[in-house]
Amino acid sequence: MRKNLILVVSLLCFSFMMANAQGVQIKNSAVNVLYQGVKNPVSIVNCANDVAPTISNGAKIYSGQVPGFDGQYVVEITDPNVKSVTISVGETSCKFNVLNLPMPTITIGGYRVGDEIPKSVFTKSTKIDASIGDVNFPFKDVEYTVAQFTYMKEEDGITSTQFVTGNEIPADILADIKKKSSGSTIMFIGIKVSTPAGVRNAPAFSAKLK
Repeated sequence: MRKNLILVVSLLCFSFMMANAQGVQIKNSAVNVLYQGVKNPVSIVNCANDVAPTISNGAKIYSGQVPGFDGQYVVEITDPNVKSVTISVGETSCKFNVLNLPMPTITIGGYRVGDEIPKSVFTKSTKIDASIGDVNFPFKDVEYTVAQFTYMKEEDGITSTQFVTGNEIPADILADIKKKSSGSTIMFIGIKVSTPAGVRNAPAFSAKLK
């Protein structure tokens, strides 16, 4: 459980500080932001039961708990363009920056951009996968899926493209890859990835065959 990743608000809230005043403990958080597309756990310390927290435009806050985290409130960002929101409890408020989900990492059979990929991989792995490569990202159950890509095909010195919807590499592309010689480069461009916060553009994937 990543308790140090909880966003903490109190009646005497000072972001990024540790303090004790009138029995109210203020804790800093290793993650001092809210993310698009996920349920963000929020803890409010020493708040009277009849004082409900409010939040600025572009987000909503409600009672609940995010599995794996402490916190009796949940914040969800509702406006994809909002850059920050403010949570208020009575006369006290705290401002948090809002970030998009991390950039997708593209892999094929576990191999990343720039790796040397054995051609045998394309017999077992026929999908282009997307995941979150940021090891410090606290929400480990967020899933990415490749929604579309374009294959760069070169034959007899002529380059052409093939657009594909979904994450499955079609049989004709697999056949083209398998007939290439060792040291040849394969490239997929125009990769779009479905995420809980919407569709994201991903970097192109290129690798050499081994």
